[in-house]
Amino acid sequence: MSTRGFPLTLRVTVSEATPDEIRSKAVAQALSFFGLDAELDVISAEAELDVEGRYCATVVFRKVA
Repeated sequence: MSTRGFPLTLRVTVSEATPDEIRSKAVAQALSFFGLDAELDVISAEAELDVEGRYCATVVFRKVA
């Protein structure tokens, strides 16, 4: 089995009141996973309003090589 590196994506789901809060919380989780100095690409991001009037978003990140 090869031990070569391969790209990872990280999917985070956050729930906040505003888009700015969603971005901040999602990026914080991604940096915690990839490292505080990582440069990240957002592969996809989808948000929807939940029953409590907050927004729930799923964001997929990948570390820039």
